[in-house]
Amino acid sequence: MPLFDFHVHPTLKCMFSEADAKTSPWINIDVTKIHWLLRWCTEFPYILGSQANLLQLGSDGPDIICAAIFVPERGMTNNKLILKQAEGSLQTYLNPSRLKKINDETLKPYPDLVQEDLDVLLNAERFGITGKKVKILSKQTPYDPEDKSSIYIIFSVEGCHSLSSTLDKDRISKDEIIRNMDEIADKYPLVSVNVTHLEQYPFCNHAYGIQFIANEDFRPTHNRISEDGLAIIRHCYERGIMVDIKHLSLASRRMLTEDIRNRPDFLPINQPLICTHAGFTGLSYKDIPDYMMDFNKQRGKEYSYILWAKPKIYNTINGLMTAFNPSSINLYNEDIMAIIRSGGMIGLNLDKRILGYTEGDSLPAAMNDFAFEEEYISNAEKDVYLTKRKIGTKVNDFNCITMQEVLEGGEVNPALAEYHLCHFMSHVLHFIRVVQQAGDYDVRQALTQICIGSDFDGLINPVRCCMTVTDINKLKSDFRKRFMAYARENKELVKLPADFNIDSFTEQLFFENGKNFILKRLQLQ
Repeated sequence: MPLFDFHVHPTLKCMFSEADAKTSPWINIDVTKIHWLLRWCTEFPYILGSQANLLQLGSDGPDIICAAIFVPERGMTNNKLILKQAEGSLQTYLNPSRLKKINDETLKPYPDLVQEDLDVLLNAERFGITGKKVKILSKQTPYDPEDKSSIYIIFSVEGCHSLSSTLDKDRISKDEIIRNMDEIADKYPLVSVNVTHLEQYPFCNHAYGIQFIANEDFRPTHNRISEDGLAIIRHCYERGIMVDIKHLSLASRRMLTEDIRNRPDFLPINQPLICTHAGFTGLSYKDIPDYMMDFNKQRGKEYSYILWAKPKIYNTINGLMTAFNPSSINLYNEDIMAIIRSGGMIGLNLDKRILGYTEGDSLPAAMNDFAFEEEYISNAEKDVYLTKRKIGTKVNDFNCITMQEVLEGGEVNPALAEYHLCHFMSHVLHFIRVVQQAGDYDVRQALTQICIGSDFDGLINPVRCCMTVTDINKLKSDFRKRFMAYARENKELVKLPADFNIDSFTEQLFFENGKNFILKRLQLQ
């Protein structure tokens, strides 16, 4: 069966191999080349493993995917962990010479890396692939449901830095980014732009989002959306390009949704809000301080540290509890409604940490009664977090999941895959609950505004119930079989619409919603 995926990186892991020995986007990464210590003692194989190569994506086609145009920031490519792996057997994929050219900008982000990436994506014959191809979705090439040999593709830009000729934060220019955005959009169906990604750039503040690589550049220090960022957003809207609020800091996206979009000069040009690869916090803005175990301003730094307890709301089918990740890279209830009311779309991420699953513990025993998440936020934006005099008022075992509860569904338990499935289903259930509690929006309409945005083949650590895109149909089948029982377990919290049909909604969630949204955006319906 075909799938729709709102956020995929089918060629990211090809970017670090040299042009004359380019890794094929149609094959799996060989994880046996990972150093044995990393392979056996970490989850790096799951992170690096090819989760969405083009052959996997095209296996049950015709799929529709939104491929991210993305150049990794220097905090990734110039990181000691990555450079060390490039010295060993992984250099087939992480070529040291290639990394040097990226880091010293012999190869510029734009146009060099972006154009090469597009060429790799669109040229199947280069890699000896016959009988399969990538087609750019357009009026000239409309979607054909009978075309089993094709993957239909549209584009997003993940981080405006990807459209710059430099990653130098002092030299990056909004004018160059706008000019290059136009160049891309004139050639390809560019549906959305993330203004920022994982590092601090001058256009707007970002949400802390990467934990397995330690780098100061990943820690937010700025304040909301700058004038240059505002100019980029205005240009996107004038061109009919949507702004993806994933990776915006909480204060930045509140500025966008509560202020900018209500200004007289924006009202006539507003486009739908989207979040292409989202997780939910399970919280409202007003709940934010209640779930903090610690808020610590870092001495001499422009950022503060938050230690979050994780809210538990929904029961699983077998009596366990799921939790949500309250870090601000995820959507709060008000964020969800802002997207839905704008006529936008939410894609559900398949990263287990984003979906709320907890990975063991690392802090001293006294702090490990509760599962936790760690986050850094800019001091300039602490006002949207510290909205009450006290923090941690709901950090108790009634509201927050404990490590013991997590370990009951632990790694050695055969039920783990179902435990991860329940984290996915809890997001669907929470989506319905949030819309119902808002009280001013048709739940049936909202159920057409959610889809899959896996983030596969990026840097995610996937839920065990869907390790690669080849497992999507199994996830779809498991969801269809288990969701109604899951909803009954939580009927005191969420009541499904009277005419809710699991078969039709499953088709909507995994394909129809995203397809219809994009075809309408491209005016192909």
